Amino acid sequence: MSAILSEEDLNDFISPGTACIKPIKNKQTQIEKTKDNELEVGKEDVDLEKVSISLQDCLACSGCITSSEELLLSKQSAKVFLDSWMNENSIKNQDRILAVSISPQCRISLSKYFNDITVSEFDKRFLTIMHEKFGATYIVGTQIGREIAIEQMIDKLDKCATPTGALPKLSSVCPGFVLYCEKTNPTLLPHLLNVKSPQQITGSVLKNGLRSNKIYHLSIMPCFDKKLEASREDGENEVDCVITPKEVVNMFADLNIDFNAYPVVLDKDAEVFYKKFNPSMLKVFSDPVRSWCSNEGSSSGGYAYQYILHEFKKYTENNTSDELYSIETVHGKNNDIKEYRLMKNGEIVKCSCELYGFRNIQNMVRKFTLKSPANKINKKLVKLNTRLNRLKGTTTNTATSGVKVDPFKSDFIEVMACPSGCINGGGLIFPEQTDNNAKRRTLYIKELNKRYEEQLKNLPLIVKDDINKHDKHAYYEYTFKSVKDSKDVGDISSDNNNLNANPLDVASKW
Repeated sequence: MSAILSEEDLNDFISPGTACIKPIKNKQTQIEKTKDNELEVGKEDVDLEKVSISLQDCLACSGCITSSEELLLSKQSAKVFLDSWMNENSIKNQDRILAVSISPQCRISLSKYFNDITVSEFDKRFLTIMHEKFGATYIVGTQIGREIAIEQMIDKLDKCATPTGALPKLSSVCPGFVLYCEKTNPTLLPHLLNVKSPQQITGSVLKNGLRSNKIYHLSIMPCFDKKLEASREDGENEVDCVITPKEVVNMFADLNIDFNAYPVVLDKDAEVFYKKFNPSMLKVFSDPVRSWCSNEGSSSGGYAYQYILHEFKKYTENNTSDELYSIETVHGKNNDIKEYRLMKNGEIVKCSCELYGFRNIQNMVRKFTLKSPANKINKKLVKLNTRLNRLKGTTTNTATSGVKVDPFKSDFIEVMACPSGCINGGGLIFPEQTDNNAKRRTLYIKELNKRYEEQLKNLPLIVKDDINKHDKHAYYEYTFKSVKDSKDVGDISSDNNNLNANPLDVASKW
């Protein structure tokens, strides 16, 4: 075993911390001695005190982070949405406007669940039901927010060009990872790119763009950590409620909504439905189909790939020499590590990486810690570990192509807390047979990713006359430029680097 690897690191579950501000309060058991000097433990009181843990309690706590957020639904749930919108809307809030956003991973999961229909057919039914049953005025996908996030990340990476040997920059769009950094490894916060997630950017665009305090924004997201993200004080005005596909299914069942049997005019193109509920008065939503598309890259957002694609365009745009540039994809030691490399005549120029799952995150954090110049003990461990690896004849992990893979040496790392990324979010719907069967789970995730590639990236794009219709990359580049100049977007990011401020202000202005 490695000198820097402990047995505890092999467990992917992060145990609740002992510093929880609301520990369970049980009465202490009384220990008495019998006549024979034997210890007798008294019985515990059956009527234990009920402990209520709210979202605010957890957000104020520095003790733990767990893989399940079911205990934290006091502000973010389908019941909260129905109580605050459906019940109150008919009496108090008749002039309120419901805006709904849904992530591509949720559309993939729900379309698979509802009799394996196409994503396009799901969109038609979903938009119709949300309008007729819930009174939604605007319904959009989160691709607009994702594009803005990508543009912001690339802009910040260009401005903070890291010197050779410097620590890579980390994405901050995954709230699970950001919370992990804040509560467990705050030394990582300066390395996070200060950019909002697509969920929060979409909310910011809708609320600030429409300039109305009557907007109620419901967001449908693939994991429970998104509820925490929306519930923080610096983000709660952008998203009013977050629910997951699991909750959507239960909500429809409680309201006796038969999704597959719901009357919808299916012979119309999906574009007709997108246009009907699109907030076209906003510049960034001028194209009604755009928010329902998906950019190239991973199903978690494609941030790592988009960065290398941007660098490829930058290097080749005015290249008149004989230098040959290409993008190379290299797989790491497991399925949750993948590198994208910009190659020039066979040499690496730029490099980005996808890194998913807490097992890989903990390995990454260990390397960040060991790299710290203040950690002399860890420096010695690094040297010892290197010697041990040399004796074994292996110093680094290699990809299947024989090329060495080391995310730690990349310029930018797209980090997601869930293994396999957002397409494996805890709020998505998976068949029961995949719960305790890793192989079946992996195969099902591959099927979802294939569905994502085939049915989302190939959606028709309505582009401007001066943009090549067949060049998706040019389309998204145009989008970034138009968004950058738009006044519809509110405070997308913050350049505050004061480490004494709220940790999230340093990490990501959600």
